[in-house]
Amino acid sequence: MTRNRARKQAIRAAAGEGGYARTARLHEEGSRAVLTADVQRNAVQAFRQAGWPTENENFPEGGQWSAYAGPVWSLLSRPSGMDTDAHPDDAERHDLTITPGFTFIAPAISINTGEARVLKVPGDTLPSELVSQVSAAVARARESEIAKLVNDAQCAICGDSYPARYLLAPTVAREVTVCPSCVFDGDLFGGYDPVRLAYDIDHLWFEELAMPAGWAAVAALLACAGGKTFVERLNEAGVLAVPGGHWSDLSQLWIWLPPHSRPAALDGLGAGAGLTRVVEAVEAAHPDLRERFRTQLAEELEQAPEEDGRDYLVEQLWPAVVAYAVALATQEQERPGHRPPWHVLSDSFEPGTLAGHFRQLGSSLNAHDLGVCFTLEVGLQVVAEALGWNTHY
Repeated sequence: MTRNRARKQAIRAAAGEGGYARTARLHEEGSRAVLTADVQRNAVQAFRQAGWPTENENFPEGGQWSAYAGPVWSLLSRPSGMDTDAHPDDAERHDLTITPGFTFIAPAISINTGEARVLKVPGDTLPSELVSQVSAAVARARESEIAKLVNDAQCAICGDSYPARYLLAPTVAREVTVCPSCVFDGDLFGGYDPVRLAYDIDHLWFEELAMPAGWAAVAALLACAGGKTFVERLNEAGVLAVPGGHWSDLSQLWIWLPPHSRPAALDGLGAGAGLTRVVEAVEAAHPDLRERFRTQLAEELEQAPEEDGRDYLVEQLWPAVVAYAVALATQEQERPGHRPPWHVLSDSFEPGTLAGHFRQLGSSLNAHDLGVCFTLEVGLQVVAEALGWNTHY
């Protein structure tokens, strides 16, 4: 009796204000009523627990709930043909015993590129199974979209072939476009424009399901180096588009994970995950990574670990190091017929170029300090090798 009463009260609260007719109908339906508010909340929570960056609308519009999970747009509604002007839990306008359904669309914003995949799933699917199905569908859709790509341009620095729209300009020279491995190369001179680069990355992020995985690593470095100041500059840039939430929150930064050979550290994750979750997974599996970095650096400097009192590990950049290792490994697997992207380790983190970007970011980091390049170059190598990836090509 108490449980049923609480259930009916919850139904009335979710559906909003209502009169006697609604109350009577809910009493007849009892526990058979399926509330979309509950289904939506449980789904969003499941995606968050799985490490997916999520954004959730707090109220349904047009008769459906909307949310974003990683690269996917999620819609939850009653079956087609029902009243879209009413709240989907309004018992006077809908039969609440009919199971609602999810529609998942990728990429998250498909205005310009079209939908890569639409997946429909019943709303009574277990939340954990829902996440698994969406993850598998997104992975298949991305693989299919990558297979369609035509490499019709070359990186201006390394010469590797890519689709032209996936090469971006890190400087004011718009005609000089590069791949993710060459953004901070020493052959790029002056006029650094990380604000525009960030918006260009966002464009790929939300509208291109097949974007090179390595751009997430570049985004991680910009976000880690710039912090709050960079976010403020993005907001003040006068661009009509709103910057993605990942510039201020690394847990919202989507990292595509290797689709085939996956290290044990990442086994519990799906097609991708937020950077914070990826860092946690890697460090949980390899808690000695930072000490490995210090040992490796001491060997390269030909000194004992205690010989120099300075700690060259720049904590602020460590998440970016993990992002580079994982994202480049993913890109290598997704482009098997191309040169692996690990040439980023060969002087591609040039202090002068980094410094130029850092100034524009408003970063507190001094890119000419050896610690910055050591952390990026040596740290990337240490993390990649700990995860079992060969970076020597």
